[in-house]
Amino acid sequence: MGLVTAIDNVHIYVRDMGRSRSFYRDLLGIPLDGDAHWQEADLGGVRFALHEAPEGLEPAAGTVKVNFRVADADDAAARLRERGVDVEEQMREEYGVSYRLLDPDGYRIYLFQPPS
Repeated sequence: MGLVTAIDNVHIYVRDMGRSRSFYRDLLGIPLDGDAHWQEADLGGVRFALHEAPEGLEPAAGTVKVNFRVADADDAAARLRERGVDVEEQMREEYGVSYRLLDPDGYRIYLFQPPS
């Protein structure tokens, strides 16, 4: 057996917790809970969390890419567009459909639908 057995959590540093919490909770529907410095949710056994960036650390666009699985990528993209989010189709292949968008800190977020 290898040393690593699973992913326990993924957390990203954010500049403005309120803005990021609203993006992930209200737009993407992730059930975040926590406080002013840490918000987390269980996503299929993996904790996804937002962490307030410590002083001196500046989140940088393009340094994190997160793929969230969705049941219907086209529907998810349409619903986000209705709410004013810029969503771009990234790929449509036999192994799935993916849309790309940016979170408030410029992180690339992907909505991925595997084949049925």
